[in-house]
This record gives sequence, structure tokens and C-alpha cells, in this order.
Amino acid sequence: MAGPNQKKLPDGTRFSNLGGVRHGVIDGFIGQGGQGAVYAASLEGGHFALKWYHDSYIDLDTGLKQRLTHAVHRGAPNQSFLWPLELVEIAGQKSFGYVMPVRSGDYHGMRDLIARPPDRVELTLPQRFIICCKLSEAFLQLHAAGLCYQDINFGNIFFNPTTLDILICDNDNVNVEGADASIYGTRKFMAPEVVRRETLPNTKTDLFSMSVLFFYVVMGWHPLDGKREADFSILNSEAEMSLYGTEPLFLFDPENTANGPVDGLHDPLVTRWRNLPSDLKSLFTRAFTTGLTDPNKRVLERQWRSAFTRAAHAMAACGHCGGEYAVAAGAASCGYCGAALEPALYLDCPRGLFALTPGHGLPQHLLGGGSPNFKTLVGVVEGHPSKPGVIGLRNLSDDNWKVELPGRAPGLLPPGKTIGLMAGSTFHFGKTQVSVREAQAKEVAAV
Repeated sequence: MAGPNQKKLPDGTRFSNLGGVRHGVIDGFIGQGGQGAVYAASLEGGHFALKWYHDSYIDLDTGLKQRLTHAVHRGAPNQSFLWPLELVEIAGQKSFGYVMPVRSGDYHGMRDLIARPPDRVELTLPQRFIICCKLSEAFLQLHAAGLCYQDINFGNIFFNPTTLDILICDNDNVNVEGADASIYGTRKFMAPEVVRRETLPNTKTDLFSMSVLFFYVVMGWHPLDGKREADFSILNSEAEMSLYGTEPLFLFDPENTANGPVDGLHDPLVTRWRNLPSDLKSLFTRAFTTGLTDPNKRVLERQWRSAFTRAAHAMAACGHCGGEYAVAAGAASCGYCGAALEPALYLDCPRGLFALTPGHGLPQHLLGGGSPNFKTLVGVVEGHPSKPGVIGLRNLSDDNWKVELPGRAPGLLPPGKTIGLMAGSTFHFGKTQVSVREAQAKEVAAV
């Protein structure tokens, strides 16, 4: 590919928007790839990133300028997209580019979630679920605008491990649904029909790619890599066509175990799968069974968003090894280390279960309507400072809560105060009533 060998633009190079009204200057080189190079740039007092295309790429992608013009005029679907803000040109240059917001250094590439230690960014399952929830919302807004992304993969999505916010870049891939695609995608994220070259990327193939991304984030593995993938001595193009195009089969397909887990190789995956919330496992199973062959039966963004929102609050952790499990499963022993588990307490909220684990914040959206907002908390679970195993719920809201404890008269919990938690307690958050329940011990379902 000739493009990446194209000469870099020197610092101080001046550029303007296509109308020649706004002017800026290149401040420094950031990096480059097959499409173009990215620079730090200043534009009328603001700091931006500028993507400048290789001459060879604009010859190849003849619809690029039209797509970008449409994107600029439409605007970003939501705040998670590093969206093109303005097309720019440089006097005497054949090519063009666009400016976009700058991604801060606090963000990591999604590959860091599955990297080998010590390079891997370690996040809990609830944190991973929140990232997936935010991705679901972002792609919901993109698709609702009549657009498809075409190339969902690790390389163009970033996350902040502290805030769990996400950023989606490379939005020059985005196109109007139904228009000719500019790219097929990334092989292991492509829908099988795209791998087989039976269709170009579209919204329904986006749904499949999104499901693959979610499985990677949650499980750290590709959903179609099981026994069959392990049996290939060389993963060449022929093998990849079979695994991801002509004969795809889910690692945890309940009806066909021909590509199932291999003992000794996939054991950690089996354990994690067993301990996920059942509704999340159901969605993954649908995505990679019927969703493999019928694009109309793929899991929708809203369905993923709801499932990940519920799952983010419904996990508990083993006190011995830290292994995470769905509180509703009521496991008697840890699926990771085998240690006996104390019966888990949870709040039975209108929009899902809330595991009562010290440090967990109770979000407003679990108690009523509205979109998921993991930063608006009304309460937080705290451990007793001198009595191990005793936990309480602190009122972070501005309202008094009516509380009913077993065997006691109803009382009020003022803002800022904490009350001990026990099974059978009832809390009244305004008109919303929730109860503290104890998970019933039972065996976690096998694969």
C-alpha cells in the first residue's frame, strides 16, 4: 500500500475549511495508517485532531467526501462519537481532511481489555457491563439516525477505565443505511454473510459485529472460537472462512457442541459463562445461534442496553477469590475457587436487582424511569467499620426514606445517614417501594 509512505505534513502547515473562512495550523504528528495520517492542530484558538487522507486513498474511496460532508451537516449521534466537525484543505494539495475533537490520554483501546498481563486493563464484570451498555446506547443513536457504522472492531473504540465513558472514532466509515459500503469490515467482527461476500455492511451486520464486541468485552474471547478453531494448526484464510463465514458455530451452542469448549483450554471461559446473569446468556445465545443465519433475529441495541443495565448491578463477588457471579443464581459455593458463599442480599428494584455489596452505588434509574445513568446515585452500600459482614445503605439523596425493618416500627432515614441491612427490610423511595431479599441457594446452571 502506497498510502502510508506518503510524506508527512510538516509542523506549521496551514489549512482552511472548504469555504476558506476558518484557518488553522498543524502543530504536530500523531500517527498514521492505511487511510491517512492524524495530526494535532489548532483552529482559531481551539485544539483539535486533524485526519489528512493519503492521495491514494481518496482515489480509491470515491464517495468519501460526500459521506463526510453528510456527517458534518448531520452532527454526532451522541457525545460518544469523535465526529467530523469540518472538512479542511491545504493550498496546493490534492487531498483533503477533517478536524474532530481530541481524544484525551485517559482513554485506552478496547484491545487492552483482553491483553495479557501486565498490559491488560483489569475491570470488574459490572464495569465491563457498563461499557457495553454505553456502546449499546451509542449505536442505537447511530442507527436511529439512519446510519450504519460498517466496521465495528477493537481498533476504533476507546474507553476510560475510571469513568467508563467510551469514544468511537474512525467515523469516516459511517454511511447512510442502504448506500454502497466503503469497507467490508474486520474479518473476526464481520457478520457471516459479509465474510461470504453475500452482502455489504448494513445496520443488521452492525448488530452482529456489536454482539461480537460485547462477547469480547465480557468474556475476553471470540464467540465462534471453540474446539474447531483449536483443531486448526494454521489459522489461514481458508480456516477463517470456515469458522466465521461458511460454518460458524457458537462456543456455547446449546444444541450443537461440535465447537464447544475444550477441557483445559477453555475452562476459565466455561466458569465465567456459568456465572453470568441468565438473561445476558440468553441474548448471547440468540445472537450466535439464530442470529448467525437470520439477520432479522439479531439482538437489538435496546435489548442489549436493558440486559447490560440490569447485569451491571446484579453481580456479587466471592470473599475468598473475588470471582464474580450473578446474585440471582444464589450459588452455595464459588464457581471459581469452590469456597462456600454467604447468602447474598439484594434489593429487588423495579428495573432489576441491586446486589448489596460494600462500595456499590444505587443508581436512580433502577428505581424508576429514564435512560441508564450510572453516575446519578441515590444511595451507596457501606461495610460496618468494626463489624465484618455487617452492611448498611447510606442515603445520598435529598429526601427522607421511609424504612421498615423486620420486627420494628417504620421510621425515616434522613439524607446522609446509614441504616443496617437485613433480609425482609423495605425501603420507600418516594412512591417506589423495594425490598431486601436473600438469594436462595441453588446450583448454578451448567453450560
